[in-house]
Amino acid sequence: MSGVPVSAPNSGNLWRQVADLRPQLRHGIEVLAQDYRGERWYLLHDRSSGRFLRFNAAAYEFLGRLDGDLSVQDVLDIANAGREEQPVLLPEDVMQILAQLHGAEVLRGGLPLGAQDVLERYQQVQRFRRRRALSNPLALRIRLLDPDRLLTRLLPAVRGLFTWGGFMLWFAVVALAALLAVANSSELVSAVDSKTLAAGELLSFWLLYPVIKALHELAHGLAVKMWGGEVHETGISLLVFMPVPYVDASAAWALRDKRRRAIVGAVGIMVELFLAALALLVWLAVEPGLLRDTMLNVVLIGSVSTLLFNGNPLLRYDAYYVLEDLVEIPNLASRSSRYYLYLMQRYLLGIKGLQSPVTAQGESAWFAVYGLLSPLYRLSVSIAIALYLASEFLVVGVVLALWTLSMQIIRPLLQSVRFIATSPRLATGRVRAVMAATGVILLAVVIVNVPAPLVTRTQGVVWPAEDARVVSAGEGFVVEVLTHPGSHVEPGQVLLRIDNPELRARRAVLAARLQELRSDYAAQRTSSRVRAAMVADDIAAVKAELDDVQRQIGHFDLRSAVAGVYFPIDPHRAEGKLLQQGELVGYVLTEGAPLVRAVVGQDEIGLLRNNAGTRASVVLADRIDQSIGAHIVREVPAGSNELPSTALGALAGGDVTVDLSDPQGHTTVEKVFQIELALPVGSHVIGIGERAHVRLEHGREPLWRQWSRGVRQLLLSRLQT
Repeated sequence: MSGVPVSAPNSGNLWRQVADLRPQLRHGIEVLAQDYRGERWYLLHDRSSGRFLRFNAAAYEFLGRLDGDLSVQDVLDIANAGREEQPVLLPEDVMQILAQLHGAEVLRGGLPLGAQDVLERYQQVQRFRRRRALSNPLALRIRLLDPDRLLTRLLPAVRGLFTWGGFMLWFAVVALAALLAVANSSELVSAVDSKTLAAGELLSFWLLYPVIKALHELAHGLAVKMWGGEVHETGISLLVFMPVPYVDASAAWALRDKRRRAIVGAVGIMVELFLAALALLVWLAVEPGLLRDTMLNVVLIGSVSTLLFNGNPLLRYDAYYVLEDLVEIPNLASRSSRYYLYLMQRYLLGIKGLQSPVTAQGESAWFAVYGLLSPLYRLSVSIAIALYLASEFLVVGVVLALWTLSMQIIRPLLQSVRFIATSPRLATGRVRAVMAATGVILLAVVIVNVPAPLVTRTQGVVWPAEDARVVSAGEGFVVEVLTHPGSHVEPGQVLLRIDNPELRARRAVLAARLQELRSDYAAQRTSSRVRAAMVADDIAAVKAELDDVQRQIGHFDLRSAVAGVYFPIDPHRAEGKLLQQGELVGYVLTEGAPLVRAVVGQDEIGLLRNNAGTRASVVLADRIDQSIGAHIVREVPAGSNELPSTALGALAGGDVTVDLSDPQGHTTVEKVFQIELALPVGSHVIGIGERAHVRLEHGREPLWRQWSRGVRQLLLSRLQT
């Protein structure tokens, strides 16, 4: 129990049924005290079943006096003595506590059958739990055996791992694997990207997942045993029809040290990360084959799935309970939800007499942040999974998407409508509640219909004009650099000089051969016309080859074709570098308008083409605080999978997803369209290839239309229709 409930309906008839009861906690119930942020909380531990119930101090004011002599009304009066204006407990709070105690079977003799309303409340809670089970793939659990004796036997073998030495070993292996993963990220991502949902892959995951989770749960059980707890239940739960082991580690609740409770919750995550680290080391060491594929699957299960689900405190798995203990806020998720419910009921609907779930300083900030981020993360993860499944199995993905929308959006809305229409708490303020709800709806309608800026953001690079490229016309080594980077040059000015001793030697050999052939031709012309003709053909061939060599030597001086500022491609490796024929040496930026070449995706090109008045601005990487106006001068009509510069690809820090099979990073996964933008004349750029951030303003459009277009494009891209 997270605290005193505030939303239970009040009923005088119901209270009369329970007010004269004299309940008593049965033997075997242990009460444990724990402090969170200076607030005292209490755990009721049923040692016979191993179950725990958590109550705050206000609730303990009531249940701590259930001795069988005092009636429920007597206990309530004692708890509220001297606090009549602001009572600690209300009758509906007491009924909720009794329902919880009855459901946990911790009352001696239970509740009399005559208390039909309390039993009905309990039955309603049970029906709610069954409905919730249908909406939760993890709800179906099958208990198998009591693992306590087995864990006791295993504990001596692993006790040394629950020390600083064990932690340092774990950290060293995981850190090493993380560094290797970063160093081999291209190969790793390429291998993951090539995976499909083929039958073999599904079978591999089906077999590996339960094994990894079994080790995960074993770690929880051993951690509980390490600090004196008991584990009396283990079994399997069905996760999307996949059997997943579980152990009941609720005995960790009884640990007084919050760090130990956190370790019990975190140790399963640590085991999975350790397995993923070992699997990565094996994956890097072995050749392609079944073992390597299996190790990659272990890496994915133990790292990606662990960090997204079990290791993410925004979902109510292991990391969530670790966070609860570390920040000392019990029942963080439910109390965060109740906090937002409290704010809406108190300040929007105007309901008086509500009690805030905040009981300690600093909790409100945690409730506000967690209550907002957690449902958004759950929704985004569910939608992402649904879209992925829809791209592979359309029907399964659609069913999951509908389930997500119904459970996380439609059902809360219907519950809100029902509350406003029927809740007794609004008996005197229903008109205000209806008006407030209507006002919120109208405000939302107005907001989504307000024309908002329609903007496309992309990246580009400073691009040279067509005649600004300096290309080596021959092959040779750079022997002299005559122009330094950033220098102003004139048309025809020599930028650098190359030489090729082999080419010069080849010219000398060809010249000598030509002289020899000419002498032979002169001798043969008078004696044999046929022989002379053959020599003449040889002379023509050698002369053509000599002319070509001479032409290449003549291009040993690389000159600028235009006036401007010279920027070499590699200013630090000029002299002594071998240049191939046709190799790009540098650029000469003219004094005209500098160009920026950017790429836009298939989703954005339509906006550009359909809005003739699109305005553009550019922010250069060296001046991120200055926006420069620009205009589009050219658009390549056809899309392609080639980037104009690798700097725009994701591997180099760009925004465009590239095909990892291309080690150069030029090939994109989806088609892109190139556009050229001209900066104002005289704009200073530091060089060709400088990254530029481009903003394209297409006018204004209502938010609902922008969002609907984005959803449509997302569905079309994922479903590939």
